Amino acid sequence: MSVHAGTIIHVGGNNVIDRIQSAGLGDVRVTNDVIREVGNELIVDKVPQDPSFTFTLESFDVSAELEAFITGQHAGTGSAADPATAAADGTAYKWSDCEFVNVASPWKDPATGSAGVVTSGHLVPGFYPTRMRYQFGVSDSASQTVELAGGAFYYADGAPVEQFATGDASTTAFVTADAAIPYRIGGAEGSSFKSIFGVIVGGILQTEGVDYTQSPSNSASPAVATVTFTTAPANGADIRFCYFTTAAKSYPQAVHASTVTKPGAVRGRNICVFLGSGASRQKLGGVQSFELEATVEGDFEREFCNTEVVGYTINGRDCTGSVTVRAKNSDAFLDVLSKVTGVAKTEVIGWLNQHSLPLEVQIQNPKNPAQVLKTLYVDDAIFQPPGTPARVNTPTDFQFGWESRTGDFTVYKGAKP
Repeated sequence: MSVHAGTIIHVGGNNVIDRIQSAGLGDVRVTNDVIREVGNELIVDKVPQDPSFTFTLESFDVSAELEAFITGQHAGTGSAADPATAAADGTAYKWSDCEFVNVASPWKDPATGSAGVVTSGHLVPGFYPTRMRYQFGVSDSASQTVELAGGAFYYADGAPVEQFATGDASTTAFVTADAAIPYRIGGAEGSSFKSIFGVIVGGILQTEGVDYTQSPSNSASPAVATVTFTTAPANGADIRFCYFTTAAKSYPQAVHASTVTKPGAVRGRNICVFLGSGASRQKLGGVQSFELEATVEGDFEREFCNTEVVGYTINGRDCTGSVTVRAKNSDAFLDVLSKVTGVAKTEVIGWLNQHSLPLEVQIQNPKNPAQVLKTLYVDDAIFQPPGTPARVNTPTDFQFGWESRTGDFTVYKGAKP
């Protein structure tokens, strides 16, 4: 019997991420530097380079769960409600507010049936969101894909869990709820141990030996472990860390929340694209597809005497995309071109456009289109006039590329206020 995808889930922000189509670590090979020396034809040693791993997750979920997770605004309690449920309509999640996150992935023993018992799993601790992509098609299910980057991952024959706490400005020591399985640092030859990973306070990845210490550090046996901070986390600070435990854990049942409250998927007929805002908002007609891709350019931070990543330096952010329009006729096409460029139809419209305008995408509940589930908003989209991709016996679709002037975008739960 193989490890089936139906037995693997991903928990982010203490809630199961719904409607996942694919998820997991990408290429995890660590390249070795070959060490040689003068007077020796043989290789002296092979030293692993500093690793860089990517965890990618694609979901059909059109709630604000993923955005709440990657911006640290998770309000989940492990119930069937997703992390955005507790938030009020109009809650904003900005791409520029992303934080470090942990992903716990428990694996179920399929022999236990619907009850579900976690037998093993893996942890992806201290990863940072580097890419978010939304793809909507007129006849396709709306999908969103998040890409996280980090420098470590772990497997164990035990349940992976993320534990949460809140700072009170005085407490420095935080204890795991269950016995934690130790990790032998350095591999089979290592003689020191750790059992807690991905220590995050207020969205910032903490550095072991500087910001905190953990114990025990010299035992290969599972035991309750303690994180002790050098300085007590501030009052109200969000504290997160993860570990593997030998304690029995049931398989979370929050996956596949009822389609009455959350649709299985949304098609183009329930997605509306608007140009402008307020009194001048205008629905864009003839849309065939929409894409938004937000990215982060950055570098991992490392230091002497530490095998793991200690931070992520952001060099810049960007937000780009495209809208494909099938115009009914040339007049309708010129209407769209005039809207995105700000140039009147009575004038000649050229290839250069620096005019920016708000771009808004509303995703409706298919069972109640009057209810807006989520809104994507770019307040400074600059559109590129399209080419003319004419093809025999085929309607002409015009693809308008666009980019945010500031490289940022915001997701709102429900309609934009």
